[in-house]
Amino acid sequence: MKTPEEWMRDFEAKIAAAQAKAAAVQEGLAQAGGSASSNDGAITVTVAPNGALTGLELTADAMRKAPGQLSGEILEIARKAQRGAAVKVAETFGAVEGEGSETYRLITEYLPPPEEEEQPQTSGYAFNEEYEERAATAAPPPPARRPAPRPSIDEDEDFGDSSIFKNR
Repeated sequence: MKTPEEWMRDFEAKIAAAQAKAAAVQEGLAQAGGSASSNDGAITVTVAPNGALTGLELTADAMRKAPGQLSGEILEIARKAQRGAAVKVAETFGAVEGEGSETYRLITEYLPPPEEEEQPQTSGYAFNEEYEERAATAAPPPPARRPAPRPSIDEDEDFGDSSIFKNR
């Protein structure tokens, strides 16, 4: 059986180990933000460790792009920056807790999938081209159906000979 002094030493050692882990996680998370730029350097997105947008830099070249192209590039670059931040967070917990730990498994389970390699494109983005293709090849909507014409009926016959609109 442990003496109270031994028990207290073990307890203090566990507290010191937990404090060291907490400090390592805090330091790792402080550096776990992400940043990504477009291939031409015209757009740079910076995110916090939780993926929240913290910075967006656009050069004059970025402002010359079409609105749809610019917004598409910003979203794509933001996703890359967010994935980079998520990977850094996972690496932080992997280094502290071990890659076999439940914490590490839980964090890596929700990592965004890696971006597919970009294919060189001659104009626009694939999602714009796909939309235009679908719109061009979509079957035209069926013609609107008109309701069948009503038979011509004198309104006086519907309700008898008395009409509130006639003066008698």
